[in-house]
Amino acid sequence: MGIVDALLGRPAPAPPGAGLLLALPAAAPALEAATGFVPTGEGGVCHRLVEGGAFGAFGRARREVARLLPAGGTRRTETADDPHGWGWTRVTRPPGDFGGLVADLHLVEATLAAAGYGRYLLCSVARFRRGEGLQRLLLVHAPVRGAFYPFAPRPPDGPQDSRRRNNLVETRARDALAEHLPMEPDTARWFPVWDAPGL
Repeated sequence: MGIVDALLGRPAPAPPGAGLLLALPAAAPALEAATGFVPTGEGGVCHRLVEGGAFGAFGRARREVARLLPAGGTRRTETADDPHGWGWTRVTRPPGDFGGLVADLHLVEATLAAAGYGRYLLCSVARFRRGEGLQRLLLVHAPVRGAFYPFAPRPPDGPQDSRRRNNLVETRARDALAEHLPMEPDTARWFPVWDAPGL
């Protein structure tokens, strides 16, 4: 988006991956069949924080997200900002309402993109678990790349082991989903999301 567009309040183009998140519920059965991982009902959208924006537009966009996704009933929502300039909109629904969770995450992405902040979206994540085990799996949607990738932090064995990844789980998840979702081919871009909901 150019300076003139910003001054006139014209929205920036939506990121290339806008709408791809909605393919996730249809792909989840393939992931479960191949790996045993099922949705937990937890997810979130991470975005860069913007100081005000033109005429406070970014603050209005976040308030619009809160208005469209009120907490209550079976949905819980919260926002959190970190000191490094990133913010999370976290959403929780019952595990059986994975379609509703993904629709909520897509709504956050779409609302920020419609306000001209699509390029500030870092990722959306949905959390999965396997049985009663401690191994977690997050499917990460990077809208700017138009792709997904898996992130599987290892269960910690102690305080010094709290930030290691399970590459085998990530590879198996990618292979299970390759025919159903556009997977990020460059594993160097499988960035860890340690502050994601549920971690």
